[in-house]
Amino acid sequence: MPQLYDMHCHLDFADDAERVARESAGDVRAVNATVVPSSYVSARERFAGFSFLHVALGIHPWWVANGKVGEVDVARFERLLGGERVVGEVGLDFAGRNKDSKAHQVEVFARVLEAIRACGDGRLVFLHGVKGCHDMLNMMEDRGTLAGNECVFHWFSGTRDDFGRAVAAGCLFSVNMRMLATEAGRTFAAAVPADNLLMETDSPAHEGDPWSAGAWRQEAENAVRGIAEARGMEHAQAAELLAANGERLFDRYCG
Repeated sequence: MPQLYDMHCHLDFADDAERVARESAGDVRAVNATVVPSSYVSARERFAGFSFLHVALGIHPWWVANGKVGEVDVARFERLLGGERVVGEVGLDFAGRNKDSKAHQVEVFARVLEAIRACGDGRLVFLHGVKGCHDMLNMMEDRGTLAGNECVFHWFSGTRDDFGRAVAAGCLFSVNMRMLATEAGRTFAAAVPADNLLMETDSPAHEGDPWSAGAWRQEAENAVRGIAEARGMEHAQAAELLAANGERLFDRYCG
């Protein structure tokens, strides 16, 4: 069985994350996306002994929208970025009540992109975009983010036009089971160029959720199987493709 690469998880949300990490060592290699800089700092400390798990530096748009991210947090992100090559998750979310904070989200995302440019490109950037992909692509094109970094849309839910632009720009896409639960999600998963396709769990979903090594592996395996079905591939073929793509990124950015 090829190595499982979960390229977007939130293991630090788990109620007993260190135990899960110990029990999962060597089972799944993963990128742990964070939602605020303080979470990044604490997760780096908690997972320092686990080489299979890389913690990314993020400012999630939900936390911007609900006011939990302030000037101190953005400034801390800018200071920490120089020592971190993996960014995520960052982006824009204009769904529901989040749209009320559109201007503030755009301001913070602009500062994230400017920080990436100022610190030097060559980073792996994980993107959250809900009803905001068009604006995100415009902003990243204007600042050279797409050209100078490898950008991953996690759980893509934009329009067909957004998808076409992202593919043309060389973006990657990480796919989970919840994305595959929709017809649009399956369509996008089937259309991603093979070399740009990644697997993710995006789990646990909430802070304090119960989680286990067994549940993690099962969800990762289900995602591989779901991707294979969406693309009309044999399971083994999909597993090898996702492992090769994950290994390339992990070795380049997470070493």
